[in-house]
Amino acid sequence: MSKKPNNAPSPGASKKQRQQHIRELARQERERHEKRERRVRWAWQGGIGIIILAVVAVVVVVIVTSMKPATAAAGPKYMASDGILFTSEGGQPVPVETAAMKEGGSPTLTDFSSYKDSVSVVMYLDYMCPICGQFEAANGEMLIQLAASGDIALELHPISFLDRASQGTEYSTRSANAMAAVANYQPEVFLAANTAMFTSQPAENSEGLTDDEIWSILQSAGVTDENVKKAIDNETYSDWVAEATDRAMGGSDYSYLDTPAAVTGTPTVVINGVQYQGGIDDTSALAKAIQDAAAQSGGSGSEETPAK
Repeated sequence: MSKKPNNAPSPGASKKQRQQHIRELARQERERHEKRERRVRWAWQGGIGIIILAVVAVVVVVIVTSMKPATAAAGPKYMASDGILFTSEGGQPVPVETAAMKEGGSPTLTDFSSYKDSVSVVMYLDYMCPICGQFEAANGEMLIQLAASGDIALELHPISFLDRASQGTEYSTRSANAMAAVANYQPEVFLAANTAMFTSQPAENSEGLTDDEIWSILQSAGVTDENVKKAIDNETYSDWVAEATDRAMGGSDYSYLDTPAAVTGTPTVVINGVQYQGGIDDTSALAKAIQDAAAQSGGSGSEETPAK
C-alpha cells in the first residue's frame, strides 16, 4: 500500500481542507524552487568570481612579466665581470679595460691566472652599508697601495643589497648606478670616487643622498664627464645593477669562491677564492690574510677562475 503524503487530506476531507492542502503544497514547492534558484545563483556567481580571479591572476602575471627585462640589461665598460678590476702599472692602480656587456649577454668572470704575481681580492660592497663604510675607512688606503704595488689584483663590485634601508629612495641602486657610470666614462678615478662615496656615506635607514648630492661628491673626487651626470639622472645602469646584485646573491655561476656560494651580505671579501672572515676594521688581520694567501699560492693569485 502506498504511503499517504504528509498532511494529505483524508478521503472524507472537506473542500476547504483540500484547498488548504493544495496551498500548502504550492507553498512548499515555491520554497523548494526559491532554494534551488538561490543555489544556482550562488553557484553561478561563485563561478564568475573564480573566472574573474583567474583572469586577474593572468593579467598580473602578464604585467609582472612585461615589467621584467626580456633580456639581460647592458652593462658599463670596464665591468664585464660585474666588477671593475685594478692592477699595477707604473706603480699605480690602473683599471683593466673590458668591453661593456651587451644587452642579453652574460658576465665574464675575471681569469686571475693572468695575474700570477698578485693575490686576487674581490669585494662586494653597498654604499648604504655602514659596515662597508667601516671596512673602507680601515682598509681602503692599504688596498689601494697593495693594488698599486702589484701585490693584489683588486676587483670591486657595487651592488644594491640595502635598497630596503633607504625609506623607498633606493639609494643603494642609485649610488651603484652612479659608480657604474664612473666606471664607464672615467674609470681612472673610480677608486677616488669610491673613497669619497664612503667618506660622505649617509646613515642606514635614512633617505640617503639625492642624485645631485651624489654628483657633487663624485665631482669632488675628480669626476668631470657630464655623461656621468646624465647616467645618474636617467638611471642608465639601474637595471644592470639589479641584475648584477641578483647574480651575486644567486652565487654558483657568478661566484669567485672556491666553493660556489651566494653573497649574503656586504661587505663580502674574497681572497684567492676564500671568503675573508677576519675583523672588518682590523687592518692587520686583513693584511695577514693577504700575506697568507700569497704564501700559499707561491706569491700568485688564483691559478684559475673557480670551476662552475
